[in-house]
Amino acid sequence: MIARRLALFSILLTGIGLLGCDTTATAPSSQIVVEAYLQAGAALPSVRLSRTVGANETYNPSAVAVREADVDVQRLAEDSTVEATVAYSERDSVPGLYTPTEASIVESQQTYRLQVETDDGTTLSATTTVPGPIDIVETENDTTVYQSPNQPAFTVELPPREGPQNVFTFTTTSLLDFENTPDSTLRRSLTPFYADGFEPEDDSLESLRVASSGLLNEGNFERNADETITVTLPWLAIAFFGPNEIAINVVDDNYYDFLRSQQVQQGGFAPGEIPNVIEHVRGGTGIFGSYARAARSSIIQRPSRPESRATRAVHPHESSSP
Repeated sequence: MIARRLALFSILLTGIGLLGCDTTATAPSSQIVVEAYLQAGAALPSVRLSRTVGANETYNPSAVAVREADVDVQRLAEDSTVEATVAYSERDSVPGLYTPTEASIVESQQTYRLQVETDDGTTLSATTTVPGPIDIVETENDTTVYQSPNQPAFTVELPPREGPQNVFTFTTTSLLDFENTPDSTLRRSLTPFYADGFEPEDDSLESLRVASSGLLNEGNFERNADETITVTLPWLAIAFFGPNEIAINVVDDNYYDFLRSQQVQQGGFAPGEIPNVIEHVRGGTGIFGSYARAARSSIIQRPSRPESRATRAVHPHESSSP
């Protein structure tokens, strides 16, 4: 799945996020929040169910978890009839987290529907149509020096789509061993931009492991003669030197609407001007979205340090000519 969610539900989990900043509005009653991401070609994912809390209340995941709900995910035919149903069960160790009771692979270009009924009779439903497959057909500079002219580049074959253009996000995941490597060593592996802004009191190295881009429309890129597009990865997307996984993700309409409206909410508007998050959930809020993904590994090397005067003085007879 798309690895870093950028705190997608920090807004939804409080009532103020659902209302914007209109302080005269009546506080909403608690709603069910769903969080699930279907990846084309991967196993059906878990589904997390919780409830919103008031703007001045403390969010406690265990306390607001939706327990003992009936949860199903259905694959629908073109005429909206049900072709297959997978039941979910709640994990004993994680309240509010539901996992499939049988293995099932998410099929691209198919529509899936989530059905939830809580123990008090509240129902929630949402549908998503999974994007078609995306393929990286060529890579350039998969081993390169940071901030050199040779930026990593990927030539991508676009998935088929009717209607609007495909929308992408990019994620860069450090493949360093975060579990067994000391923080001091990991911190020395940060690229300059992230090293300069890192504050141990406010940040964690784990939170920087995955960096995500904003939404990018395929119209932002020039098409090649064979209808592929070539994408150059900006250096700002690299948080750690060493091995990284670069993923290109095509998102569905649910994911697109949720992300773009959430970005507006976080954009620093004046009170009363923040619009609601756009979500496609009946009987609740949150996201039941899907995406297709292709990934490649890259190695980002440190730039060599320029030779200091002290070092040059050790070799007084060495010629300075190329």
